[in-house]
Amino acid sequence: MMRDTKDSPSYSWRSYSWRYIHTALFVTGILTFGFLDAVTAALMMEKFGAGAEFNPLMRVLFLTQGMAGFITFKVLAAVLILSVPFLLYKREGMHWTTAGFLSVFAVSGAVAAMNNYIFLMSGQVGIGPGIAVVLFLLMVAVALQIGEVMDSPQENGFKISDERWAELKLELGYPEV
Repeated sequence: MMRDTKDSPSYSWRSYSWRYIHTALFVTGILTFGFLDAVTAALMMEKFGAGAEFNPLMRVLFLTQGMAGFITFKVLAAVLILSVPFLLYKREGMHWTTAGFLSVFAVSGAVAAMNNYIFLMSGQVGIGPGIAVVLFLLMVAVALQIGEVMDSPQENGFKISDERWAELKLELGYPEV
């Protein structure tokens, strides 16, 4: 697989398309992880009380700042958290890692919003908060690991010379054909 360099003809097109993908995932993450999760959590706390929220910081924030302050804080926090890949991965070649990180937040926000909505409508917890947090952390770790593998430069062929390969076969007692 050829690595994009500033001199390759496909460099600008690929970087440009990654910018669109990252921007779409960033906006989706803000909408799901920030806005939808915040709105459904605020409605849930309004209906069932602040004790319905798993996060004690968010409970206090809702009680002291109200619904508008709570939603504003969640959206701003999502913007700051999702800006991290753009600050950390400025160098070229971290496209998959950034996309994976942003995707996890977009998916997790959607799951959290749906879970809040289920609780809001039925009073039943869909996915326990502890399980949701563990799954989120696991997804982040897996996405970052896969992204790092996908972003690493790929080389064709063996990394050892033919002479070294012959030496290794002799050392291991591999029969000559």
